[in-house]
Amino acid sequence: MTVYGLKERHLQAEPNSHFFDYDTLKFFGERMSEMRVMKNTEQIKDARGEMHTCYVLSTLERNHPAGPRRMYHYFDTMTYKQVIV
Repeated sequence: MTVYGLKERHLQAEPNSHFFDYDTLKFFGERMSEMRVMKNTEQIKDARGEMHTCYVLSTLERNHPAGPRRMYHYFDTMTYKQVIV
């Protein structure tokens, strides 16, 4: 899975999502060219306690108040919806 493939599938599943919007990326100081989808999927338990097999998207938030931070975002491999941990 590539970053651009994940973006395309996510937007097909969630057309109203703003996760990959230019303004959202700019707000957090993120760049599509610096994002990476990790090679392996992970089993993640979401905030409601349900298990998901997820792609892991690694991003670098340059505008974090405490300085640049590596962040990990999870997307379900079947629905391509973002999983909130």
